[in-house]
Amino acid sequence: MFPSPACGGGAGWGRSRGSGRGGGGGAAVRFDIAVVGSGLSALIATRTLQRAGRKPVLIWPGLSSLYFLYATVDVLGYANPTTAEAVEDPVSGVRQLIADHPEHPYARAGLPALQNGSSLLLDWLREAGFNWQGTLDRNLLLPTATGTPKPSCLVPTSMAAGDLHRNEPIVFCGFDGYQDFIPELAAANLSHGWNGGSRNVGAVRVPLPGVKPDRLFTSIDIARSMEDATFRRDVAERLRHAVKDDRARLGLPAVLGLTHDTDVHVEFEKETGHPVFEIPTVPPSVLGLRLFDRLRRHLQETGIEMIWAAPAHEAEVANGRCLRIHLKSAGREQPVEAKAYILALEDAVDGAWRAGAHTVRDPFFHQVLAQHATPGERTDESLFAPQPFAAIGYPVSDRLQPTHQDGHPLASNVFLAGGGIAGYDPTGIKARGGMAIATGYRAAQEAMAA
Repeated sequence: MFPSPACGGGAGWGRSRGSGRGGGGGAAVRFDIAVVGSGLSALIATRTLQRAGRKPVLIWPGLSSLYFLYATVDVLGYANPTTAEAVEDPVSGVRQLIADHPEHPYARAGLPALQNGSSLLLDWLREAGFNWQGTLDRNLLLPTATGTPKPSCLVPTSMAAGDLHRNEPIVFCGFDGYQDFIPELAAANLSHGWNGGSRNVGAVRVPLPGVKPDRLFTSIDIARSMEDATFRRDVAERLRHAVKDDRARLGLPAVLGLTHDTDVHVEFEKETGHPVFEIPTVPPSVLGLRLFDRLRRHLQETGIEMIWAAPAHEAEVANGRCLRIHLKSAGREQPVEAKAYILALEDAVDGAWRAGAHTVRDPFFHQVLAQHATPGERTDESLFAPQPFAAIGYPVSDRLQPTHQDGHPLASNVFLAGGGIAGYDPTGIKARGGMAIATGYRAAQEAMAA
């Protein structure tokens, strides 16, 4: 049977601060550099500062939408949102994108920021106990949960055996009663789309040990259970009997451990006798939970101070510099002062901007970021078309400072990173991870020089 759900990690992990005294706010707390955000760009910025010997504070606003998005780091999957041809060499593609679009966030951050930030991330993942692989000069082509090929650059090793540049047959493996992955659908789609239907693709389902057919369970439940050796060996034995092709790679939903994915994956491959690869499924993403929770915890374990569940909602500016920002949670407010600030926010979920019926504003400087006659103008009716709301954000300078519409910085010591930067939709070109790395790294460099 599945173990009972564990309590989620909270403010008890590592060193942390509350969000201040009640009432109108207490005395300001002071730090070297303050990083605001809960996604990959915030983590990269904080780690960059830490490795440079600085003492940043990471202000974590709350739930990160990136738990639902990140499974791999996509640097550049497509040259533009309308092409179906995947980019084979991401770094060459980014170089061309920078040449063609000098206002793009990749151009603002610069190619060295992407290269150095990616090296920093891979080194950090190894230090934190993860096993990832990939290089900036080659995309892997991995099957999604619906069986469509997706280009990805840096990936967990537990996903790498799914690369469609390899020739071995694939068998998608599902579980009875598990609704978030339909192996038959994935197999049907991939059999048509993989090299014109010339490759061998199959599908099997097996029951999970101790689980009744009417039991409701999630990816997280299975992932926890897979860390139990007896449960995992039982699942592996059932798959060995179900899969008839000894040459096949096995594609499973991403459930090979919630915290110990590397060990679970290695053991499961031995137990099944097949190469095994994980496939991200519907949110919440087990792969995203593994990545962000472990990196966040590693920062705390190595001395980074964090402030939890405290959205930043106001910046005080005088003489062209930000003097302090204000953090807010239920009944509390806390001023925070720092030499420089990095706003590494991704979208409305973590507070990058606030939308009314007709106007989108930023919560720090109260600038109008977008105006629409009707809220419907922010979206396209087609799910597969570029979405206007995805390009809403802060205009930035060449140093990633937020600017007025005339291009002058709102504050010389504030820098932007991540999805809060205006003018691009990372989803259409599969570049969200790379841009988070590049802008997070560059913003940290600029903050240290401010």
